[in-house]
Amino acid sequence: MGQDAEDHADGEHHDEHSAPNEGVSREWLDERGPSRLVGVNSVLERLMPLWTQPVDAQPDPLAAFGAVYADPVLVNGTELALTGLVGRARALQQAFAGLNMKILDVVEAPGRVVVAFLMRGRHIGPFVSLVGTIEPTHRDIEVRTIDVLALTADEVISAIWVVSDELGLLHQLGRVEFA
Repeated sequence: MGQDAEDHADGEHHDEHSAPNEGVSREWLDERGPSRLVGVNSVLERLMPLWTQPVDAQPDPLAAFGAVYADPVLVNGTELALTGLVGRARALQQAFAGLNMKILDVVEAPGRVVVAFLMRGRHIGPFVSLVGTIEPTHRDIEVRTIDVLALTADEVISAIWVVSDELGLLHQLGRVEFA
């Protein structure tokens, strides 16, 4: 191994010739092959970078989210304007550095995609949670999440049900202790 190569906490080996982290586990998308029902690879390739790559690096963050999500989009049954969704992504990225998603599984049905993944990162900024704002702990986190996406005919996300292990995240950040 040369000086310019390193092994990362995600278990992957990167060197100067590695592609930049796109925020989604590429090997899963590559192994999966083409989707028969919807362009799920396309949906995930457009979706995941919105949450893992810096929002403000986009020339027009609202347009980038608008290419993937309806405006408004239903999130857990509540309408949310795209400006609110962009704000959520920005807040997540300000709280956690190095965000990446490891896709565990995907289930497809007409007009629906269910994706199970691990969200990983390092807590580097204030995180607003159900138990209050948590100041940076500089701890690595891993959150199990399942997103149920409703898609329009042109593969725009019109609704999303998010089920994430928030209790596990609070435990990892030292705010909740288990017996």
